[in-house]
Amino acid sequence: MHWDTLLSKEVFHYFIVFVRFAAAFTSFPFYGSYFVPRRLRLIFAIVTAVAVTPVLSPLLPEMPSNIPETFRLIVIEITIGLFLGLSGFFMLSAVDLAGTVAAQASGFANATAFDQTSQVQSTVLTTFLTLTALLLVIVTGVYQTMLSAAVGSYKVFVPGQAVIFGDMAKSLIETLSAAFVYGFKIASPFVIMMIILYSAMGVMSRLMPQLNILFVMMPFQVYAGMSLLMVCLSMMMMWFLRYFEQQIARFAM
Repeated sequence: MHWDTLLSKEVFHYFIVFVRFAAAFTSFPFYGSYFVPRRLRLIFAIVTAVAVTPVLSPLLPEMPSNIPETFRLIVIEITIGLFLGLSGFFMLSAVDLAGTVAAQASGFANATAFDQTSQVQSTVLTTFLTLTALLLVIVTGVYQTMLSAAVGSYKVFVPGQAVIFGDMAKSLIETLSAAFVYGFKIASPFVIMMIILYSAMGVMSRLMPQLNILFVMMPFQVYAGMSLLMVCLSMMMMWFLRYFEQQIARFAM
């Protein structure tokens, strides 16, 4: 094999790997966060592709002989990368739902702030829980599982083979549905508190209709919500990390 042919093959393999990783890093939790500069994400994708291309080279297809086939391979790799990134993003939405429920139970539903992770207005508790979850993903090394999942995806989604978009869409829907259910499980202490609190408020309003129960109970609701958050925060984050790692490890090697 001539050197120019070998070089072209290596460059093509690197580019194919880079495309999938770059697409995945646009949506992966932490890697695709808006507070991470785009240039830094690009550099990280370039460095990661350089590191893993020699390992993945036996799984990569030969360089196509025509432009349409090359374009088809690039589109497939971008689709797979976006699928991996969106799967991780949907898993993180469990914490977003848990924060919304906690804010409703604690009386902080109207205390909103600009969330740097999602670039939308969200409650203060939602932003706090999301940033805490991302911090723990870094501290506990779960981010390595995401990298392992991106590398392991080459055995699940073999490069060059056609992707089944229907199965991908079904998997994303199932991931989002599971995250929705798990978000309620994470926020279950606040759901129980809200049921007990509002039931007590309903009974008190019947016993003393002349008293503004909502106004009287608001300070107690805030105090109870913050106390419950301090007690259950570590448990909630442990539940999320276990769920996130188990789900993302499906693609890991």
